[in-house]
Amino acid sequence: MNWALKNFYLRRLKTEKGKVYLKNWGGRLSIALVYPNTYYLGMSNLGFQTVYGILNKRSDVVCERFFLPDLEEEHLLKKYQAPLLSAESQRPMKDFDLVLFSVSFESDYLNVLKILSMAGIPFWAEERKNDYSLPFIGAGGIATWLNPEPLALFMDFFLIGEGEGFLDEFISNFLRYEAERRHRLFLIARDTPGVYVPWAYQPLYASEGTLREMKPSKELPYPIIKRRVKKEEIRACSQIVTSQTEFSNMFLIEIERGCPRGCRFCGAGYVYRPPRMRPLDSILKDIKEGIKLSDKIGLIGAAVNDYPYLKEILEFILIQNAHFSVSSLRADALSLELLEIFKRNGHKTITIAPEAGSQRLRNVINKGLSEDQILKAASLVSECGFKTLKLYFIIGLPTENQKDIEAIFGLVKKIKKDMLNRHQGRFCPQIYLSVASFVPKPFTPFQWHPMEEISALKKKGKWLKTVFKRERGVSLSFDLPKWAYVQALLARGDRRVGEILYLAFKMGWEQALKKSVINPDFFVLRPRDANEFFPWEVISHGLNREFLYQEYQKALSAKPGSICPMKECNLCGVCRGL
Repeated sequence: MNWALKNFYLRRLKTEKGKVYLKNWGGRLSIALVYPNTYYLGMSNLGFQTVYGILNKRSDVVCERFFLPDLEEEHLLKKYQAPLLSAESQRPMKDFDLVLFSVSFESDYLNVLKILSMAGIPFWAEERKNDYSLPFIGAGGIATWLNPEPLALFMDFFLIGEGEGFLDEFISNFLRYEAERRHRLFLIARDTPGVYVPWAYQPLYASEGTLREMKPSKELPYPIIKRRVKKEEIRACSQIVTSQTEFSNMFLIEIERGCPRGCRFCGAGYVYRPPRMRPLDSILKDIKEGIKLSDKIGLIGAAVNDYPYLKEILEFILIQNAHFSVSSLRADALSLELLEIFKRNGHKTITIAPEAGSQRLRNVINKGLSEDQILKAASLVSECGFKTLKLYFIIGLPTENQKDIEAIFGLVKKIKKDMLNRHQGRFCPQIYLSVASFVPKPFTPFQWHPMEEISALKKKGKWLKTVFKRERGVSLSFDLPKWAYVQALLARGDRRVGEILYLAFKMGWEQALKKSVINPDFFVLRPRDANEFFPWEVISHGLNREFLYQEYQKALSAKPGSICPMKECNLCGVCRGL
């Protein structure tokens, strides 16, 4: 290997602190763990880091990391005509026994194909089935638990569930069975709940093009039950800290998994049911370990101020002369006492998510926030002297009309007026709006609902830009509706969408959507019939379909819905299967 290329990887490794595993390969199962985006983003992903730690704790496994190359790495690989190489030992991906993709976002699906191409590995699972020189290719992560089908033609298998729960079992069974490629995976899938081998499940279509059913091979489970762990088994925290990430030199700790609130647009809120709060002593133990590597601790959760002992955790971090960061905050759970702790920590920005401007639309999405609660939270942020208040909104939500869009402007005006009155001409916090387009997700009440057309989303965004242009102290950012459309296609599609994904790799998304013989609007813009079989229903999260549909009907009538009581009940069906 050329020294310039070798030096690139060595320089990166020198920035890392923590559990970097540089193992001898002799007699060990070799696993390439792949994050389908750059090192900068991949090493900020707690799920990816957790799986890296779990696999390398086994003495019979060597697990090394791969990422989508950044510009410098890609330039070096092309210059020296090298294949994609691992971070630890700079070995080609083809040398490994197993390749595992950790996929959190649909937007990274195209990168999966790019990485396979750079590694010199055939895309299609069918092309690899008789080539014993190639590694097995699999994927896991929340995007694949929501809907694995758009990647099904490219994967030999999927791991459906939380890694702490069954990675060891999967590896043990992989080592246990010695057979030809596909029969080996068949035996593993038969004996390891949560392992999904898509080539062994045949999709059958109705005459109008909808999916009628998935037909499994004999002896294989149907549906695939997602694996989950108890709160005591959650051990997600950083294995490695480095300055070369989105969260520079920050040690990340998951303090809760899932959310009880029941927002109808949120896939994670449903597939992580029931929510689990980690024991306080376990979190404090992780913080003590993390502080050995960094004085910056990041607390991860769907809404961290739902955690009952958050103040105790934050005070503990400050006592250790360390700093904290949090992933999200609920507006109705903010208090002056909590914000003062954030102020002592040096925070300058507080983020809350009203999601919708009108109370009617917040009822539709089951946000559970009143206007008074939002205004009170904003007032507390202003009173404590924070420099910026960041607000998240979604446009294109089910039943949304122009009055709901205007209500975003009205709500922000009220927040700004309250801040100005409170500060009486003195420094007033800046308001920053982040506006995203609604994407219907599987396993939510909105899985039956179509996405709004791109032209309508652009019109709404243009209206908001126009009215806020005159408002000093308020700035906006929008996602691009065309990319939200692609996300919806990959979130809601069946296996046929894999063909569109392949075209996008070859010619880009714009041309792929135009030239595909498969109509992408069929998956994105079409309302789903109440009884339509969904491609993602090859997986079960334990959620009762009737419960989700009832929630959808309540949403269409702007009626608030249920929240998870976080104890055994018969509300959504998940607890019955535990």
